[in-house]
Amino acid sequence: MDFSSRKIQAIAAGIALLVIIAGIVIYHARGSRPEATRQGMAGGEVASSSALRPDSPPAGRAAPDGCLGKAIAVKLGAADFRIPGSPALTLVVGAGVDDDIDFSTREGIGKGCSQPVVTAKAIALNFDAMDKNWGVPADWRAGFCGDLSNEAMRFLCLGEDRQAGTPRRLAVATVYDPKDFDGETMFHRPAPQLANFTAWKQEMAKAGTSPPVQPDGAFDVYPGGIWFERDAGKPLLFSCDTDSFPVTGQHYCIGSLDLDGGLRARVEFRTVTGKVGAEAAAAAEHLRTLLAAWR
Repeated sequence: MDFSSRKIQAIAAGIALLVIIAGIVIYHARGSRPEATRQGMAGGEVASSSALRPDSPPAGRAAPDGCLGKAIAVKLGAADFRIPGSPALTLVVGAGVDDDIDFSTREGIGKGCSQPVVTAKAIALNFDAMDKNWGVPADWRAGFCGDLSNEAMRFLCLGEDRQAGTPRRLAVATVYDPKDFDGETMFHRPAPQLANFTAWKQEMAKAGTSPPVQPDGAFDVYPGGIWFERDAGKPLLFSCDTDSFPVTGQHYCIGSLDLDGGLRARVEFRTVTGKVGAEAAAAAEHLRTLLAAWR
């Protein structure tokens, strides 16, 4: 082999070595850049991958559309509302299973935003959906929760003033006009109704027997675990998954509440203390605050 051949081989080997070194440098630069960014954001501590929120919402979810910030015009019975299209919101627009507009989905957002006014049979709110830290709830909070001067918006964005890790008091609420739609047909477990409760009390009075009543704040507790809000023009009536006193621990309660304008609400809420009556009153007040802000 002559000198020129050896020279060509040496040059080729050098070029190959430079390519390998460059590849190694680029590989490490790409791999270390996110790590350094995470360390800077976490104050020097690297967050585990399980603690990081996905870069994009899962399939079927969507970031809030611009129309949601203006609120959705909703007509329910004789009442008119303007409701921010949060992920908690579903508008029932028909009697079928699929006749709803679910604002936690891309399809629901598009359908709701395409109509100047949505005529609904029921306004359904699942407040637990607001507490997810990924997807639509996280994006919705980022887009609409900067100004928390409105009490209703504060409740949607931040929940309630509770110890960290404690679930929201008000879990589910469904508002409907009982003259046009039976909201209880949407659920397997019916809420106690004031008309039935009143008729039962009248029958007991006619029979000359009065059921034993136990006071609980602004409520009277009747046999069978029925709470009735006494001295209220539109009383809250509910039952809980408890049949003993004193009540301790967490319980799930379902009730009904007549509202202004002929509307009725079915409310589902949790108790986290033994003061069930106080928990119920606070849940009902949260719902009234939201509805008043949306009128």
